[in-house]
This record gives sequence, C-alpha cells and structure tokens, in this order.
Amino acid sequence: MNSQSGLSGWINMMGRILIILAGFRLFVLAVHGSQEFNYYYVNETMNWTNAQAYCWSNFTDLVTIADDKELNEILDNLTRENYSDAEIWIGLKDINMTNGTWSNGETFTYRDWNKGEPSNNFVSCGTMYYHRNETNHNGTWNDCGCRNNKTFICYAVKRKFHAVNTNMSWFSALEHCNSNYNGMATIRSEREEWHLLKYLNGTNIREKVWIGMRSSRVFGFWFWMNDDPVAYQNWVNDSSGAIQDNQNCATLDPNQKKWVRQGCAEQAQFVCYKDN
Repeated sequence: MNSQSGLSGWINMMGRILIILAGFRLFVLAVHGSQEFNYYYVNETMNWTNAQAYCWSNFTDLVTIADDKELNEILDNLTRENYSDAEIWIGLKDINMTNGTWSNGETFTYRDWNKGEPSNNFVSCGTMYYHRNETNHNGTWNDCGCRNNKTFICYAVKRKFHAVNTNMSWFSALEHCNSNYNGMATIRSEREEWHLLKYLNGTNIREKVWIGMRSSRVFGFWFWMNDDPVAYQNWVNDSSGAIQDNQNCATLDPNQKKWVRQGCAEQAQFVCYKDN
C-alpha cells in the first residue's frame, strides 16, 4: 500500500467516525411522555378505588403526571378525542391538605393544584379538571372524596421488561435479547428506571443486571445499542467519564438504584424488553 492510498483510507475512516458522532448528538433529545406511556380515558364513572382496580386489570395504573409537558400531552389527547368537560380521577391518593402520594408509588414532586387546593379536611383522592374550550384552571387538580363517582385516566407502560435469570456476558445477553425479544432494556428517563426497578423488585434478581448501554472504546461516549437517545444517565459515583480498566458495558444495580460500569466479558443476569 502506498502512502497516498493509506492517507486516503485514513481520511475516509475519520469521515465515517465523524458522521457516527454527529448521529449520536442528534439522538440526545429530551424524552417526550408519549414515547414511554399510553394514556386511556375511561368515560365511565366509578369511585377512586374501583377506578384504580380497573386500571390495574386493564393497563398499569391510574395516571401519574410528572411535569407540565406530560400534563399538556394528556390535555391535548382529551381535546383531540373531543371529550366533554369533566372532573377526572388521576392517581393521587392520601391527600391531606398539603401533601399526597401517587398510587403507583412514584415520588410526588410535581404539583398543579387549583387555587386554594387542596382544601379538604379529610384524607381524600385527586382529580384533574378538564375544560375543552377554556384555559382557566384547565388541567389543575382538586382533592375530592374518594367515594365520589368520576371518569378517570389510566396509563400503560409501552415497553414490558423481561428479566433473564441466567448469567451471560454482555454480548451473549444482547444476542439473546435481540433474538427472543425486542432488544436489551434501555432506560430513557427517571420514571422508566423507576418502573424497571419496581419490576426487578418483584423477581428473585437482586444483583446487578446488564442493560443495553456500552461505551465507545476509542472516544469514551456512551450509547444505547438500539439508538434510543441518551437523555438520562444515573451512574454511581459519576463514573461515566474516561474509560476505566476496560469497563465498557453498563449494569443496573437494584440495591444502589444506580448504573455501574462493568467489563463486557464478565457474567451477569440481564433484562430484555418487549413492546406491548
């Protein structure tokens, strides 16, 4: 090989690498709620307890609302389907003047109470106001007696996790997930991680599990094997930086609730995912 052809090959290789890097930057986008969850408005009145039981049986749970973006998405869905104005059950329970919890156990951080609410002197459940043609307190929340009958909104997680209680290398685990499911599990947000940890808690897996993330050996950036955006990371001790001792693959530790770097040839159990 002469020097000119060698230089040409090197330039072509670097060009391909730059294209790949540009592609990964395009995937670093905020995750919108609809990528993780489907919402279902049930236009039938029930008390809060029966509404939750209905959601458990048919979907995942009564809807939780994590931020303004998710709230607006739900309201847009209701408007698009031309539903009438309503006061709708959501997954808020155990409301006591200033506090409350989500029925599925998620941390209660986001709040959108209507002015003066919550105001019930007794422990109550949560509703959301929907006004199709108004902006005034559309989507705001109210505390309501749990025995009242209201329509309600359920949600379902789009991806179902499947834990494999067999130790494999990361590469073997990836091949198993790709061959039998829809790939190795990815974690696109704090809420999706919460659902995965909740799922693992119901299994007999207590050790670290492979997830579908690895790093570039040359450049050190992390990426999901299915090209999901790297919009969320949760490394133990902020260990996502420079390559450390050839630990180029990622595990989720259910005990620490953090991600841990690990050598790809090591053995671990793993989690695949499948779409609903």
